[in-house]
Amino acid sequence: MRSEDAMRRSIPSLLLLLLVAALGFVGWQLVSGSRRQAQLVDEVAALRQQQEQMRATLQESRDSLDAMREQQERVRETLSESRESLLGANDRASLLMREDLHVAAVMRTAVAEYYMSTGRMPEQPALAGLARPEQYRGKTLRSATVLDDGSIELEFDAASGVDGGRIRFVADTSRADAMGLQWQCVTADYPLIARVTPACEYRSGAGLGDVPAKP
Repeated sequence: MRSEDAMRRSIPSLLLLLLVAALGFVGWQLVSGSRRQAQLVDEVAALRQQQEQMRATLQESRDSLDAMREQQERVRETLSESRESLLGANDRASLLMREDLHVAAVMRTAVAEYYMSTGRMPEQPALAGLARPEQYRGKTLRSATVLDDGSIELEFDAASGVDGGRIRFVADTSRADAMGLQWQCVTADYPLIARVTPACEYRSGAGLGDVPAKP
């Protein structure tokens, strides 16, 4: 009987302990949940901030890309304008030089006549009845002269695109008896000489002094 009474008296105490333990566990769960919730809130806020930074960075990259595209377009326009300007200048220079080349035709005729009558090249312009070099001044032609070997050299001013640029006509006497003098036109100063006359050859890196007259 005593043990039964003792057991009955201990049950409420046990229940109370269980209740307190249960309440403590629930409280711990609530506190843990609150902390976890606060942590999640902080993580979400951090993610949002990171997303905002990424958006800002992406926008800056887009703006930078747009600026680069605009700059590239301006560069293309500038290059196009420069190219058109250069082509225009080359076309004008070619036209001026083309108009001055008639001097070479006159001089070639005079040299050829002298050669056919004497069998040798004139060593100076006067022998072929030609004027002094500077008297052939043209729109861009500065002077025209006959060299010691009978070659005809034209020198142009800056309006040709190359100040002091030269074109040389070298005589070929190898078939003079059958066909008359033949002429080789060469220049080391005008890469676009074909625009002036397709009969002339550009020799890159070679001085005209390296071009011998043909025998």
